[in-house]
Amino acid sequence: MTTQEVKRKLAAILSADVKGYSRLMGEDEKGTVRTLNAYKEIMTGLIQHHRGRVVDAPGDNVLAEFGSVVDAVECAVEIQKELKTRNTELPVDRKMEFRIGVNLGDVIEDGEQILGDGVNIAARLESLSEAGGICISGTAYDQVENKLSLGYEYLGEQAVKNIAKPVRVYRVLMEPEAAGKVIGEKKVKPRQWQMATMGLVIGVIVVAAVVIWKLYTPSAPQPEITLKEKVVASPPEKVPTVVPPSTEAAPQKKVKPPPPEKVTKPPPPAPQMEVASKEKMTFPLPDKPSIAVLPFDNMSGDPKQEFFSDGITETIITALSKVPRLFVIARNSTFTYKGKPVKVKQVSEELGVRYVLEGSVQRSADRIRITAQLIDALTGHHIWAERYDRDLKDIFAIQDEITMRIITSLEVKLTGGGTIRVQASGTNNLEAYLLCLQANDQIIRLNKDGNLLAKQLAEKAIALDPKYPDPYHLLGRASWQEVPLGLTKDPRKSIANAMEFTQKALALDSSLAPAHSTLGMLYTLMRQHDEGIAECEKAVNLEPNSAGAYYVLGEVLRYAGRHEEAISMCKKAIRLNPFPPSWYFFGLTNAYSLTGQYEEAIKAGKKAIHIDPNNMVSRVFLAAAYSLNGQEEEAQIETKEVLRINPHFSVDQWEKTIPYKNEEDRKLIIGALRKAGLK
Repeated sequence: MTTQEVKRKLAAILSADVKGYSRLMGEDEKGTVRTLNAYKEIMTGLIQHHRGRVVDAPGDNVLAEFGSVVDAVECAVEIQKELKTRNTELPVDRKMEFRIGVNLGDVIEDGEQILGDGVNIAARLESLSEAGGICISGTAYDQVENKLSLGYEYLGEQAVKNIAKPVRVYRVLMEPEAAGKVIGEKKVKPRQWQMATMGLVIGVIVVAAVVIWKLYTPSAPQPEITLKEKVVASPPEKVPTVVPPSTEAAPQKKVKPPPPEKVTKPPPPAPQMEVASKEKMTFPLPDKPSIAVLPFDNMSGDPKQEFFSDGITETIITALSKVPRLFVIARNSTFTYKGKPVKVKQVSEELGVRYVLEGSVQRSADRIRITAQLIDALTGHHIWAERYDRDLKDIFAIQDEITMRIITSLEVKLTGGGTIRVQASGTNNLEAYLLCLQANDQIIRLNKDGNLLAKQLAEKAIALDPKYPDPYHLLGRASWQEVPLGLTKDPRKSIANAMEFTQKALALDSSLAPAHSTLGMLYTLMRQHDEGIAECEKAVNLEPNSAGAYYVLGEVLRYAGRHEEAISMCKKAIRLNPFPPSWYFFGLTNAYSLTGQYEEAIKAGKKAIHIDPNNMVSRVFLAAAYSLNGQEEEAQIETKEVLRINPHFSVDQWEKTIPYKNEEDRKLIIGALRKAGLK
């Protein structure tokens, strides 16, 4: 969109989402989707009735705009009352409660979409709301204060993520007896105002006196002070710097002017962070320090820099995964929170971890600012917070420092050398490193354009630093992905190229765990099962917290006929990656089928197609599971889905691609597919 095309307007924005949606989905997917769709239909009707428009409704979110704040708040109240009535018909553990935020703010129109801080603030207000509740901004409150039969509780000025200034927040009180009440809002009385003004004048005089005294009084040379900038944590550090005029301001020298009358009160303490509950966690806490690293926010103002902030996040996760005495959640799961206003409590309970790391990245030319803070979700305390303002070339050192700071803060003892390097024997070439971050961002998209671009970027990185192992591994992955993506006319040649590039990467750095996983899978595809298992076991030993390493080990074990071990590895992968991609579950579907556990196979298969309904492999393995369990009608439904996705599917061709070591395994699955109606 060009500058001339940008259209702005003032709008009332309503943002809503479901509290505990992940738990509901984990317990009953079909029931949750059915209730969600019914509730969204109710919300849409009410929004339209109040002259609003639904802008977007992905997943459990609803975003709407109104021309009037009164309409927006009235609509929010009616939604919550109607859904509360509907929830009385559901069991306690199946109730679906929405949180709603309403803001009045400036937005940018982009076609049918609306963008900007006005929308972002509404989303942040939603996250501050209780289940079944409504929070509104100060700008919205100013418009509706006396216009509706509602009460309000002032929650103070709240610092919200990615918004520069604190936001005034009010909780809507919907009970009839609360109408007309405003709780917690204190107005300054005239006498207090006069006293405050007098105090300010006195404070200015004191500071002026100190400045004049310093200008005209010779002072001894002061030692140079190097101040390491820190993000304000709890409790904040006292930093010796210039402060606003105050009765407590003291000069650096021993000059003691008469203290003015104390007329101001210290600001109220920040609201206590809502803490996580072990009892509400989806998974039991591990018996060692557990952490989720949330995607670092891109504060650069340029969406094209997302690869950079994402790459830093992934690098830290990978480095922590090397530490055996930690439990680290995989990238795939933490990135489900990307761009969403989530609370630390929610992340902790949904992923089953105690500690959460969050941060931001701001890149400007050759400078970079990274902030990071580590939070104990069970206590709500900030363990540490840090801000790094450095040259871009220092990115490797910053990532190392953050990783080591986490490890030492959690009192984890390292084996071996007593330290851990993010880059190992990587590169000192910044441009090559950035090219690899971009290549990785493309390769994980699993499509034709991303795969081709990843290869080009990796080749450029190699030209800049031929001894950098990462781009060789990326080339190996891209060459391998040519086969399932249908980008090669000669699959054997693509696999041979993948082998060559991956082995080159390991020759440069034998500690590159993902390369060992890739090589293990390539060996398995070539029916060299023992070699494949050996490589994948090396990957797990190098990165004992890598969900990907456990998953690939499970795959090669499954094809080697060691099905129970494969199931165990896949379960470990899913614990480390609670929101996994569909292939985690279709691998589990096949492993359960090969052990005769058909009901479990079907459960896993349903989860796979819920994550990605168009994944053909998931449909194939689920069809086989239904067929083996004697559920012919369901098997035929999955057969139709396979042919919908790929009308040219051939069982004979499929049989050539699955590298089972045991002939019995191959016959079992192929026979089940033919019985299901596939040819």
